[in-house]
Amino acid sequence: MNEGSVIFKGSLNCLTIIMKEEIEFDEILNQIEEKIISAGKFFKGAKLKVKYRGKKLSFEEEEKVFQLLQSKSGAQITGIEMDMEEPPKAEVEPIPQPHAKIRMSNFYFKGLEEGITKFYRGTVRSGQLINFDGNLVVIGDVNPGAELIATGNVVVMGSLRGIVHAGANGNKQAIVVALNLQPTQLRIADIITRSPDEKDNSGQFIPEIAYVKDDMVYIERYLPAR
Repeated sequence: MNEGSVIFKGSLNCLTIIMKEEIEFDEILNQIEEKIISAGKFFKGAKLKVKYRGKKLSFEEEEKVFQLLQSKSGAQITGIEMDMEEPPKAEVEPIPQPHAKIRMSNFYFKGLEEGITKFYRGTVRSGQLINFDGNLVVIGDVNPGAELIATGNVVVMGSLRGIVHAGANGNKQAIVVALNLQPTQLRIADIITRSPDEKDNSGQFIPEIAYVKDDMVYIERYLPAR
């Protein structure tokens, strides 16, 4: 038996039966009966008009389907006819063209002050990448070998020793802030820098901020030393 050769589709007061054209009528009848039985009391008491698609039926075949539904489904069948309406075509989403991506890259992420923000809680370990279209806040440490990428600001409430890229879509107004800023590479927009080879904080965390001015990355203490 060719299972799936008959499909029931229900709508308000109407049952549409879709049948494959190449299937013999006797087999179609058997599958209709099986579907009615498996439906249990689903159709009981309903008042239905029946339409069918796919296989063309003669008047005698239509009558057999009608009688089968009337006797087995428990529904009141008001009529049966071939569905002459074309089934709705599936909507196809347009494929974005390459030039559309180029235009979109000209729009910087504007929410640096109050924009959408992702919070990540925990340690970002070596080999791990967090990439977000917006601001990114890490509540934890970023280990060497880990990477943070955001189109907005990046804030790390811990030690930042991995790679960080803020303003990834080209916004030079983005900033990077960390309680302990020692990245292997720091990038804002298309400007790259790295932390000094020797940086002595005497075991203390000193919050620092990195920002761009005159196409150069500056790093300075975010809070005055006490």
